[in-house]
Amino acid sequence: MDIRERIINACRGLTLNQGLRRFTMDALASQAGVSKRTVYRYFDSKEAVIEATLDDFMQRTAAEVKQMLMGEQNPLVIFNNLLKYLCLQGQFVINPATLNDLRLYYPQLWSKIDAFRLKHLHSVLNRLMAANPSLLQDIDPRVLTAVLTAVIQNVLNPDFILENNLTFEETARQLSLIFSTFFTSPS
Repeated sequence: MDIRERIINACRGLTLNQGLRRFTMDALASQAGVSKRTVYRYFDSKEAVIEATLDDFMQRTAAEVKQMLMGEQNPLVIFNNLLKYLCLQGQFVINPATLNDLRLYYPQLWSKIDAFRLKHLHSVLNRLMAANPSLLQDIDPRVLTAVLTAVIQNVLNPDFILENNLTFEETARQLSLIFSTFFTSPS
């Protein structure tokens, strides 16, 4: 593992336990096993480390989504597997402290995350709609995509989750149940 990766992994670990705001560059350097000067050789600021850590996670998530879309045919399984992946691999992003920090101190990074998830969400939604053409025959796909996207944007976000004293995991599980109910044709 190279030094940049060690710093990013250290950021993930510290963020998981402390959120984005509370860890220091000294703690980051110590966790990565490098000097603070070395951290600054790779990153201009703490925010640059945080952004690189989020970018790394989004790249890994994009690769996972691509694999899911190539391998699995059932769109509900894809959606549920994606939520499971986010809950397991994205703990450093979806914990309450980090969600609160994104909301209060790093809204530009949340906007970046939101743009990323919208891009990949459309692929999953298109698969959902293609798999259920008879169920959705009277619904314009553009309207359905807009509605489902709005639901996800307005529910799986720091404001909604924290204001309603929920966890990301519980909120994602509830959305999964709603989508499973909606996209499962009655027998």
